[in-house]
Amino acid sequence: MAETSALGVLQFQQKIRGAVRPNLFSVFHKFPSVGGLNVGEKDLPTYLCKSAALPASTVGTVELPFRGRVIKVPGDRTFESWTATFYMDDAFELRGAYEKWIELTNSVDTNTAAANMADVLQDITVTQLDKFGGTNAGFSTIREYKLISAFPVSVSQVSLAYDNNDSYEEFDVEFAYQFFETDSPNNKNLMKRITNATKAQPGTGPAGTT
Repeated sequence: MAETSALGVLQFQQKIRGAVRPNLFSVFHKFPSVGGLNVGEKDLPTYLCKSAALPASTVGTVELPFRGRVIKVPGDRTFESWTATFYMDDAFELRGAYEKWIELTNSVDTNTAAANMADVLQDITVTQLDKFGGTNAGFSTIREYKLISAFPVSVSQVSLAYDNNDSYEEFDVEFAYQFFETDSPNNKNLMKRITNATKAQPGTGPAGTT
């Protein structure tokens, strides 16, 4: 039976490394340039995004009965819709842009698309940022998810109330997309930096030596 080493604080610190903070993220996408959709500040989604999520995917299961048993094999892979929450700017510019984007995909008047489908699909980039690896100029990237050919399918209602003080309006936008791609441009640098930092601390090396 293999021996299990004692689980101490320093060992845990080594394993978890720098950890990842859920509030260090960035969301970016462009809006379609057709149908009169014009957003003055291109980085509005980045600055006004209150919360988002790293995308998810699921592989289905095909069950094959065989002599009293069920053999399971991988089926099709699907990608769930992705939702982000945004603060409302005082000109309704961002919400209005999402409403116009949906209108481009399906017009209320004609029940047809107001533009070619290729013109209304946009990639969305969700970036997980590193608390420790940046500079004064900004954060470095741990991992980046690119949602390919996305489009909004829902812009949520906004609750209004006389007794709702000391808060900002928010709204959700749900997107459908085809699939996502990932990239981890800073992983090697992150591991190297953590290793060097660990070696520099007495008693925290891999062998627990000083």
